[in-house]
Amino acid sequence: MQKQTLIVIASLALLSGCGGKSKEVAVPAAAATPGVAAAPKPLSAPQPNEVKPQTVAPAPDLATGEKVYKGTCSICHKSGLKGAPRLGKKQDWEARLAQGNEVLYDRAINGYIGKKGSMPSRGSNARLSEDEVKAAVDYMVVHAIPSWDWGN
Repeated sequence: MQKQTLIVIASLALLSGCGGKSKEVAVPAAAATPGVAAAPKPLSAPQPNEVKPQTVAPAPDLATGEKVYKGTCSICHKSGLKGAPRLGKKQDWEARLAQGNEVLYDRAINGYIGKKGSMPSRGSNARLSEDEVKAAVDYMVVHAIPSWDWGN
C-alpha cells in the first residue's frame, strides 16, 4: 500500500511540474496518514488571468437622430445658415469630425460660438433631451460625408 501511495505522489509531482507552470495538487489524506481513509480533495484548476470586461459603445439611435435632425437641425444644417456644416459636404465636416464626438455633443447641447459660425444650444429647441441631441449628432456624423465623394 505504501509503495502505491508513493507512486501516486510521485506521479502527481511529475504532472504538476509539466509545462513549467505550478499547479496546486491535493494529496489524498490517506497518503499523508497511512491507515486513515478520507475522501480525496478536488484538484483546483489554475486561475486564468483576470479578464476585464470591455465596454462597447452602444449603437447610435439613428431613427431618433433622423427625427430630431428633420424636425430641428435641418433648418440650419441643410443650407449652412449661421455657418452650420451642411450635411453631405465633406469640406464642412472634416475639421469638426476630427475633434471627436464628445466635443460635438458638448457644443450641440451647450451651444458654441466659433470663427466659422455659431451653434445654439440644443439647436434652439429647449425641449430636446441630451440623448435626443446626441442622437441627432450621431445621425449627422454618419451622414456628414457622402460615401461617394464626387469632388464636393
